[in-house]
Amino acid sequence: MTDESELKPHRKRPVVEHDKTVAEGWDDYAKKRLDKPRVGDVWNDPRAIGMDVDEPEEVVAYLDRTVIEPFFERCPVMLEIGPGGGRFTEVLLPKCETLIAVDTSSNMLELLRRRFRDEKRLVLQLGDGQGLEAVAADSVDGIFSYGVFVHLQHWDIYNYLTEFRRVLKPGGKALVQHSNTFSELGWEKFRRDLRRQLNRHKLPSSFIVNTPNLMREFIVRAGLEVVDMNVSAARRDCISLMRKP
Repeated sequence: MTDESELKPHRKRPVVEHDKTVAEGWDDYAKKRLDKPRVGDVWNDPRAIGMDVDEPEEVVAYLDRTVIEPFFERCPVMLEIGPGGGRFTEVLLPKCETLIAVDTSSNMLELLRRRFRDEKRLVLQLGDGQGLEAVAADSVDGIFSYGVFVHLQHWDIYNYLTEFRRVLKPGGKALVQHSNTFSELGWEKFRRDLRRQLNRHKLPSSFIVNTPNLMREFIVRAGLEVVDMNVSAARRDCISLMRKP
């Protein structure tokens, strides 16, 4: 039943010439944090994402141990979409010979460069938010993206999945974390965003509405095979595991 207080008139925001794209908003976020170390680690709140660890410092290691490492094992060439400040880049690098990190923010790539300044396996690439044009077809063994697809519109999600199909080698794998709106914690997140989102385009911090079933349909229609839809590692969200036939 809808809480009537959620539907009361709200203060109008100023009219702006245009709303920022996802890429523009992300670059602004990075620009304001160029002097801060380990950008992105602030999102490691185990209670918010529904994870069975006690401290934020354990989040990435737990996901690596329970999902990332068992799924990928070792991949000669990996691609990370939206690495941000590198919180997952750190655990992906030991699994591959080359890690291509694609981000739409030049400022975020600068943060990544500073964090891994002596890392020879890391290749930084500025994306345009339209796909993976600079990545050759059938050239990648594994694709990883965490904290990105929760913000992308459904058209962008499907577009990236078709790009996965193009750049992955046959048998190549991909792991994507995305929102699961109707999980208990996902619904709490949706309700918290409700007031701020009424009559507005999607805000940077809100999650796009998604479900495991909807994501499964996008994956299949993009020509990929679903390996698993993991909703237990981080109970607010879903981690979709897929492969190229």
